[in-house]
Amino acid sequence: MIVIKFLKKIVFSFNVIAIVLLLGSYASTVISPKDFWPIVFLGLAFPFLILINLVFVIVWGLRFNRRALYSGIALLIGYSYIQHTVQFNLERSSEENKDQQLKIVSYNTALFGYYQSKWYVSEMVEEINELKPDIFCVQEFLNLGDRGNTTLDSIKQACAFKYAYFENLNDGRKKGRYGIAILSNYELKNKGIVKFNHSTGNMCIYADIAINSTTYRIYNLHLQSFRFKKKDFQFAEKLPEDNNEKLSQSKNIILRMKRAYTKRAEQVHDLKEQFDALQIPYFVIGDFNDPPVSYAYQALSKNLKDAFVERGSGFGKTYIGAMPNFRIDYILYPKNFEGVAYKSHELQSDHKMVETTIQY
Repeated sequence: MIVIKFLKKIVFSFNVIAIVLLLGSYASTVISPKDFWPIVFLGLAFPFLILINLVFVIVWGLRFNRRALYSGIALLIGYSYIQHTVQFNLERSSEENKDQQLKIVSYNTALFGYYQSKWYVSEMVEEINELKPDIFCVQEFLNLGDRGNTTLDSIKQACAFKYAYFENLNDGRKKGRYGIAILSNYELKNKGIVKFNHSTGNMCIYADIAINSTTYRIYNLHLQSFRFKKKDFQFAEKLPEDNNEKLSQSKNIILRMKRAYTKRAEQVHDLKEQFDALQIPYFVIGDFNDPPVSYAYQALSKNLKDAFVERGSGFGKTYIGAMPNFRIDYILYPKNFEGVAYKSHELQSDHKMVETTIQY
């Protein structure tokens, strides 16, 4: 009997730790990584913390022990975060009211595979011609060629878009211009760049469109990347046997993450200043490089609908590279729109192409 009581205390101690860590993951959405960056790891661990606490609910529940309530209450507190992470929406018909619908696609192309000795623009063009979006936001766009005969020109023509807007980042690349693009069948007006207050390889552009006499602003963004190197990916795939090498590589990865999260928090601040001053409704589309339980997502999605939450299903992961897979690509839209459909498409990039149809 004494042994059983002791074991219960041990199990409950682990239960309390799991609850505290879960609550900490909720806190990661409101604490800026610039103020305390290690908390981001709790946000990244959110799916696992949910699972662990569910196990404790089941374990105590099967014994009809009121301790099941503790993890149960902790899970209920974070119900909205669970919704952002996993969904079970049923498909609905997108054939009704098609004249009132808007289809948007977002895609991080990973530079079309150019630096991996590939060039999969034709694959992307084929997919876009199948989907026929009204607005196409592209991140990590490598624009090769001369004026009038560039990659952007060829995609615009091949996919029959009426308008296109591209901005490049002066990052010292010897081949082509690296940047971000919006292609649209709506006229793009008042185009511009959100300038981040530090040196970065990431950017955000915007343009205004008119729908039913209402002006909306489209933000296409790519927030701070981790900039992992080839050896970092190799380390993630196969741990070295030498302990000193493990420690050295781990420190390098953690240092990269710290720099990225700090810069990303600054970029989010710059964007929020823009959003708060804006007098018209807006869309936020692109690669956040952060999962839903994060400071970046919670700050930028405020007062907007998330296409995946509205019509998606499953965990919706969009990053499919070597590092842990999360949903980091988003289409956020004003609340006067209603979600009709959401899908993702796996091509050759390390990001999935994200597609949504909404109705106004």
